[in-house]
Parts: sequence; C-alpha cells; structure tokens
Amino acid sequence: MLLSMFNRALMGAGLLAASISQPAAANFSEVPSAHTGVQITGSFSGTLIDQYTGRPINQATVALMRHDNEQLIAGAVTADNGEFRLDRATFGRYMLHVEIAGYEPLHEEVVIAAGRDVVDLGSYGLIPLKAVATNSAQHKMTLVAQD
Repeated sequence: MLLSMFNRALMGAGLLAASISQPAAANFSEVPSAHTGVQITGSFSGTLIDQYTGRPINQATVALMRHDNEQLIAGAVTADNGEFRLDRATFGRYMLHVEIAGYEPLHEEVVIAAGRDVVDLGSYGLIPLKAVATNSAQHKMTLVAQD
C-alpha cells in the first residue's frame, strides 16, 4: 500500500517509531523571522479516539502544516493513549492533518493566537472506514428501493 504524503514526510524524519506511554512529538525548525530576532511560539495538543468505541487511537500520523503554503511545520505519532503534541508553531493559522490506516483522514484548520502558549485541541473522533462503507452501501440500497 502506498504511504501518504504525510507518512512519507514523517517516515523520512524518523518519526514512525514505536509509541511510548508519553505523547510522541517531533519538531521541524522554522525559518527565523526576518524582522525580529525573537520567535514567539506555541504548541498544539490533543487526543485521537475512535468515534464509535471511544478507544484511543495510537500510531496515527499527525502533521501540522502552514495554512497558506502547506509547508510541514511539525509532526508526531500518537502515543498508546491517543495523545499527541506539536511544538514550535509561531502564532497564526495552520492545517492539522491526521491519517491512520482504517480511518477517514482528518483535515482541520487550527489557530494559535497571541497569549495562548498551548492550544488544547481536545479529542477528535476518527471515523472507521468500514463504517463509512457500510453507511454508503445502506444509502445506495435506500436510493434503489425508492426508484
């Protein structure tokens, strides 16, 4: 099976290692700001769970990318308890991308605003692909039955 763009980028950075009890995280340094010598940075943290069972999802690839140009800023692999943390993002808008085999990918805009060093994103419920396929099949059967 072909790996996604995010998995390839994180694998190249050596991030797809076995998870430990603490959230796994890695940082990719950003280009220093040209107009100031000070980088004001923050972090994002959150938890991934199965939407239907509520169980934590471990070994998911989490990538933080710039909203404007899709540049990879930070990446992590979720820990056994489903937690992740992405550090060293400057204040601004980003896209959070989450991927793991067997689940629908997640893409969501997130923001670090001034005065918030750590943004807790809370829990994200990922949808298993078999649930999506089952719902699609049921929908198709309903449409055929109505004809």
